[in-house]
Amino acid sequence: MASTKATVDTTDIAPSGVPGVSDTTGMTEDNLTPATDVAASGAFIEPEIVARIDVDHPAVDNNPRKGQPRIANQIDFNDPILGSEDAVAKNLKDQAEA
Repeated sequence: MASTKATVDTTDIAPSGVPGVSDTTGMTEDNLTPATDVAASGAFIEPEIVARIDVDHPAVDNNPRKGQPRIANQIDFNDPILGSEDAVAKNLKDQAEA
């Protein structure tokens, strides 16, 4: 899949001429609409941010679960109350009951 997202143009952004003082060119407030979806990580991500992510970039793994068995993708370790061993035990018990 070819990437259709453009690279950010930084030609008008120059470093500050004063050491230790950052240049604020291009630092105007970003106009984002509120997030309506939750990412798999549990993070709320605004639609504009998602649209800007170049998932075809070689440094981005856009299919991190490729090659994993289905059962590995079903286990959810994101419960902040359960420890790892308890999360595994709970998921195995839930699968046995299903």
